[in-house]
Amino acid sequence: MIYENHFALTQRPFTIAPNPDFLYANGQYQEALAALEFGMLHRGGFVLLTGEVGTGKTTLCKHLLKQIPSNTEVALILHPQLDRIELLQGICKEFGIDFQGLVNESQLIEAITEFLLNVYSHGGYSVLIIDEAQHLDTSVLELVRLLTNLETHEDKLLQIILLGQPELQQRLNQYSLRQLNQRFTARYHLKPLSIYQVREYVAHRLAVAGTDKRLFSPAGLMTLYRYSKGIPRLINLIADRALMGAYANNRYSVGPIMIQKAAQEVLGANVKPQSGMFFKKLMPVLVLCGLILLGGLAYKPISNWMQSQSVFPVSATCEESQGCWQGRVPAALIEYGEGFVKSYFNGQWGSPLEVTASRGLVLSRVQYEEKLPELMNLQSAIKQGDNHGLIPWVSSVLENFSHTQSDFDDFSEWQMITPSNQQGGGTSSEYYDVLLVEKVKAFQKEYELVVDGIIGRQTVVALKLYESKLKRGF
Repeated sequence: MIYENHFALTQRPFTIAPNPDFLYANGQYQEALAALEFGMLHRGGFVLLTGEVGTGKTTLCKHLLKQIPSNTEVALILHPQLDRIELLQGICKEFGIDFQGLVNESQLIEAITEFLLNVYSHGGYSVLIIDEAQHLDTSVLELVRLLTNLETHEDKLLQIILLGQPELQQRLNQYSLRQLNQRFTARYHLKPLSIYQVREYVAHRLAVAGTDKRLFSPAGLMTLYRYSKGIPRLINLIADRALMGAYANNRYSVGPIMIQKAAQEVLGANVKPQSGMFFKKLMPVLVLCGLILLGGLAYKPISNWMQSQSVFPVSATCEESQGCWQGRVPAALIEYGEGFVKSYFNGQWGSPLEVTASRGLVLSRVQYEEKLPELMNLQSAIKQGDNHGLIPWVSSVLENFSHTQSDFDDFSEWQMITPSNQQGGGTSSEYYDVLLVEKVKAFQKEYELVVDGIIGRQTVVALKLYESKLKRGF
C-alpha cells in the first residue's frame, strides 16, 4: 500500500499487469471480446485480434480465459518464438498430452489429434490461443494452418485464436500466406482510445479500485490523453506515477502539470515538455470553469462538453447571439480562416497567420452570421441517423478527403439503404449515414478533434477551414 490509503482506494488502479478484473469492456473492447468468444465456441477457422502495443490484447485474452466453459480445453502459448517441433510440444504440454518419446512432427500431430477427437466425442471444445503471434516464423504459421485441417466430416477439432501487433496483418497479406489468410472467420483490430474514452477508462479503473471520486481534473485528463495518445498501457503508467506524485505532495487531485511531470519521468526521452504557452492558454478556461461551478453560471457537465464539442469561452465578449462562437480549432487549418477567425496567441487575439507554426488545437473566435452560414444553421449537434440540411455540404467537403485507412474500414462494397421511417421530412441526401460518419471520424482524427462522429460546432468550423484550404488549392 503506497498511495491507496491517501485516496481511499482498495488497490492500485493503474498497474500494467493484464488484470482481467480491470477490463474496460465498452465499445471496441466489447466487440473484440465478442469476436474472441465467437472463435472459442464455434467450430471452424481462425480468429485474429490485432492492436498496437499496450492496447489491451492480453488483458482481453485473460478475461476470456476466466469465462471458459467447463467442457473447453485451452492451450495458451505466450512466447511463440519457437520452431515447429517446439510449438507442437508446447501445445501438448498445455493440453496435458504425454509427448515423451515423440520426436517428429507426425508423431506429435497424431497425439494431438487423438486428444482433440476424445474431447470432441464428449461434446467439448479445444482452443489454441497464441499471443504475440507476429513473432511466429513463416514455416510455423504454415504449421498452424495445417492444424486447422484436423477435423471431422462436420466440424473442426481445434479453434485457433491469434493475438498480435499490427505487423501481423501485413505478414498475413503476403502471397505465400494467402491460404492461412483466407481461413479467418473473424478479425478485430484494437485502436487507441479517444479522449472521451480515456475519461471513461480512468473512471472505470478508479471505480474498480474502490472510489467514484474524480481524482483527475478535466485538464489533467486532456493532458493524459495527449501524452498517452490513447494507449491504455501508457495511460496506466502515467496515471500511476501521477497519483504517486499527488500523494507525495499531499494533494487529492491530479492536474495537467502533474501529468506532464509523470509522463517525463515514465517515458523519459520520448516526451517533449508542453510549452508554457499551452498552460497559459488553458488557464483562462480553467478559471472560468471554476466560476461556473461555484457561481452557477449555466453549468454544463464535462461529459456533455466532450460529446457536443463545445468549449467554455475565455471571456464574455464573444456571444453567439452576436454571431460569434469561441472554441478550439485545429492549428493545422487555422491559417485558412482569414476573414472569419481570430486566434488567441501570445496572450492576445490576432490574425490566424500568427499561429501556423503551433500544433494541435488553438483557441479561436469565429464570426458566423455572414461569414459562416453553415455554423448559423446548426442548432444542435448532428448524430448518425439524423436528417439535416448541412449533410450535403459535409459530404461534398469530405468527398475527396484522404486518410490512412485500416484494413477494417473498407466500405467499398456496402450498399446503403436509407430507412423509410426518416423523421423530419429530410431527403435521402440529408440523411447522416454510417459511411459519412466514418469519413467524419477520420477527419476528426486527422485534425485531433474529439473522434465521435458527431457533427457539432467545432467540427463544422474545422470543416469550413478545410473547405477554405481546398478552395485555395492546397
